[in-house]
Amino acid sequence: MAPISLRKRFSRKVLIPLILGALVLCAAVWVMDYYTQRSHTLASMHQRTQALSMSFSSYLDRANFEVKYLSEQVTNGETLGDIFQLHDVLFFGGLDFFYVDLENGQSMEDPRVRLYTQNSPISLIQDAQINAWRHVSSSDRSELLVFKKPLKGDSVGRSQGFFYGFISLNNNLALASDLITGAGADFIRIKDLVGNVLLVENQRSFSDGVPYVAHDSILSIPDLEDNLTIELRFARPFTKSFSSMVLIGCAVVLICLLLMYWLIQFYAQRVMFVPITGLPALDREGAMNYIELQPLLAQMNRFQVQLKIREQHLELLSNSLQSAILFCDESARVTNINKEAKELFPSYPFVGTVFDMTPIACHQPIQRALKGEYGGGFELEFSEFDKVYDFNTYSFINEQGFRSVMLVGRDVSEVRRLRWHLTHRFPRHTLDRPQPPSSLILQELKNCKNDLETSPQSTVRWLNVIGDLLIKINHLDDAVPQKISLGELVVQLQDELELNLMPNSKQRDFSVDLSLSDAQLFAEWTQDHRSMLMVAFLLCINSSISGRYLHIGWEKNRLVIKLFGLEIMTPALQWLSDEYPKLVKGRVDASDAGRFVMMATLMPEAQHNSPINVMGKRVVLVKNDYAESNRLLELLKSIGMRVEVYSSFAEFFGAGTPYRTKYDVMFVGLGDIELAKSGVDKLLVSSRSQALPIIYVGTQRSDELPGETILAHQLIPFRLASMVIALEAAPSISMGDWTSLATNFIIIGGTNVSQVIWQSELNVSGFVARRETEVVNLVAVLGHHSQVVIVVLDKVTAELAMKYHLEYLDNTKWIVLEDFSDRPDTMQFIDLEGRLPNDGALEALLQNLNIKGE
Repeated sequence: MAPISLRKRFSRKVLIPLILGALVLCAAVWVMDYYTQRSHTLASMHQRTQALSMSFSSYLDRANFEVKYLSEQVTNGETLGDIFQLHDVLFFGGLDFFYVDLENGQSMEDPRVRLYTQNSPISLIQDAQINAWRHVSSSDRSELLVFKKPLKGDSVGRSQGFFYGFISLNNNLALASDLITGAGADFIRIKDLVGNVLLVENQRSFSDGVPYVAHDSILSIPDLEDNLTIELRFARPFTKSFSSMVLIGCAVVLICLLLMYWLIQFYAQRVMFVPITGLPALDREGAMNYIELQPLLAQMNRFQVQLKIREQHLELLSNSLQSAILFCDESARVTNINKEAKELFPSYPFVGTVFDMTPIACHQPIQRALKGEYGGGFELEFSEFDKVYDFNTYSFINEQGFRSVMLVGRDVSEVRRLRWHLTHRFPRHTLDRPQPPSSLILQELKNCKNDLETSPQSTVRWLNVIGDLLIKINHLDDAVPQKISLGELVVQLQDELELNLMPNSKQRDFSVDLSLSDAQLFAEWTQDHRSMLMVAFLLCINSSISGRYLHIGWEKNRLVIKLFGLEIMTPALQWLSDEYPKLVKGRVDASDAGRFVMMATLMPEAQHNSPINVMGKRVVLVKNDYAESNRLLELLKSIGMRVEVYSSFAEFFGAGTPYRTKYDVMFVGLGDIELAKSGVDKLLVSSRSQALPIIYVGTQRSDELPGETILAHQLIPFRLASMVIALEAAPSISMGDWTSLATNFIIIGGTNVSQVIWQSELNVSGFVARRETEVVNLVAVLGHHSQVVIVVLDKVTAELAMKYHLEYLDNTKWIVLEDFSDRPDTMQFIDLEGRLPNDGALEALLQNLNIKGE
């Protein structure tokens, strides 16, 4: 358990309430300031309403003046045209339009009335009040204020009529601008008492999505007959809802709480923690002066008594067990030992470590236990007591926090004697081997029922292999474990399965993943290990999923076999895959995604001799339409070999590099077996040798080909490297040695198509022919060439060869198919009349050279 600091615990416990208090007080300051600012804003909105009323009254006064002035002009006999000459009054006044009703039946109608309503002015003046503004609504939803003023009487005193002035509310930008500017608001809305909207105006920056403060009031103006309601809105974002006093108030709260926290810490340190820190300097009686510590001291005394009793119980238990028990510290020094172990190791008080009391063969398990590994053990024979003890190691952490080890030895002398007698009395049977149930064979036969009808021979082979595994699992193998490398074991099993099963191409459609480093590790393999690996291969062969593969490798001290892409197992394989890992101290792990893992506890060892090393060896790969050539190329490169790839033997013979290079081994793909056989035969004939380092790679074997064939599912780095090492005694493949023959041809010049045709015809006739693309390459080639015939297909190439003075070399014969004026005597001209190299052309060429083809 991790140590706990009371000082830190007290600080955290005090700090949390103070933080919560600070949050609450700061929130209270913010709330108080918010509502204070809100009340101030509401009061300001009342003042804005009064300012709006004054703006509205001012606008109506301006309109009253215009009504008075225009009515005087009408009384003076001015016509409508004369009135509209008064631009200063009409354009800067408050009226939107007017109407004059005269007593003589005539009327003067302002043409601007059609801008605001389609109704007749006569229908709008019915409810007008003399010398007062009255609200009227038109049928087309125009909201208007109408003012009625009588005209001055004539000389007799009779009334001449009435002057009506109109102000539009919902189409009056001047009024709306005066009102919103006078109120200093962001939004205004004027309605009548019934609720009809008369005027709406807002600032461009105003939006309903922004928080705002609203105020409703009755708009009462002396010159206005009707009372109106007004709604003012003032945008008030959340960031502007607080004053600067909020930050000051929050800062004061935080400073006060921090000061309070420091004072609490200071006094707690002096009153509590300083005395507690000084307790170790006091004796037990001095510590008893603190009443609060008395229960703790009493509990400690009780624990000490219990620990002493437990220690006695542990000592009695260890001495009563029929086992030798030793406890060692991190340096392998013996710290405790029971009675039986003292009898076995009487010299333990005089030795330094447990290694001094045990043989060297026992040191490695003890060292692994000191490093933290579990499950190790060793047997130790005490000849003076005629006993054998089986010691198991257990790792643990001691009171100082270091890794220690406990050795528990059990007397297995009697068990060994009884097992020896049992094994010799019943040598072919043991009691702990699994016995396959009889129903398992019937289930396997039922599972193979359909295959018996379609492919009886392969099914019989399958049942023979399965039956052999079922027989081996219930019989103890008396043979000594075979100590070989993992790669050798896998190769043996692959060859054995290929011989016994003879699987078809569909069953071989899987790959094995085994690295060269893991394959070179040695181990002692029992028959159970071999059978478990055999089961893994059978699981892959039984599945028909494409892309399945088998991974084999080491993880610490375990052999791990992972299978991917499996189908439903047969009954026998299911039972064998569950039982065999138990016999080799392993386990099984299966998943629903076609993945299956088998493990075995095994101690791998590095090879004592020099490991397999093919680094830097030169390899030539002739694909020959082999489907797995890319995978083979990757494996060869992974083990450090230098690989040259050719698609066919024709390309190999025609390239220039093979004539200047020696190859340690050649891999030939068996995509086209007949083509591969003809190419290999040509190599053997040309080299005059019956054995060349050639390895065939294909999907099936062919008895017509000399040498060994690797199948596609057998491609692993270890097998490839082993076969290359085994062929070291064979002569290297060197086209440079074959050029000493008198039947070698170099084709140069012309087009690629013509060169290929010449090369093919010469190869079919049994000659070694290759192509060169540049004349410059001949300078290096002819320097070490013995005898060669150079066929030049065009005169340009021949003239270029003359510039390099190649026509006078002793080891060359030059044949020119196109004549030219400066041709030297060393270049013989053969006139083929433009023919391709048919039988007649080749016959003429060979007669000129005095040689015969095959």
